[in-house]
Amino acid sequence: MRVLLRVLSPLLGLALAAAGALLVVAVARQWAGRGWLVRPGWSWVDRPVLVVGACVAVGGLLLLVVAARAGVRHVPLDDPADGVRVVTSPASLARVVGHRVRAQDGVADASVTASRRKVRVRATSHSHDEAALRPRLLEAAREALAELPMPVPPKVSVVVISPKDRP
Repeated sequence: MRVLLRVLSPLLGLALAAAGALLVVAVARQWAGRGWLVRPGWSWVDRPVLVVGACVAVGGLLLLVVAARAGVRHVPLDDPADGVRVVTSPASLARVVGHRVRAQDGVADASVTASRRKVRVRATSHSHDEAALRPRLLEAAREALAELPMPVPPKVSVVVISPKDRP
């Protein structure tokens, strides 16, 4: 989502700057008595002008929706008292689970991604196969999440990559 905003923001800025410049030129030409820059007979109620205006409005609304959805996502924790709201970030949640998973025997490396609903663990092992290591990592991740005061614990999925599993 952030990549989409980083690409669309400069494009939107350029489009708005161009539209603003075109509007300034059109108004200046109208005041000077020379009419429109593109076609002399057009007015604000002609179909091409209305279509361009509608497209710009829809594009702006679309960007507003994308920007609103791109906000920081929080993972809610149990509130300790009335009027107190406690949240954590998905990155912090992933760090907690990642430390616990990396501490297990046989784990060479692990990457963890987390959201409010799901925690995904991708571990690499050089000495254990998936059948032996996956249940332990799943249990370690669930224990780490159980220690947190979460109203609804997320689902946990674990994938183990080891050379023993490859043909």
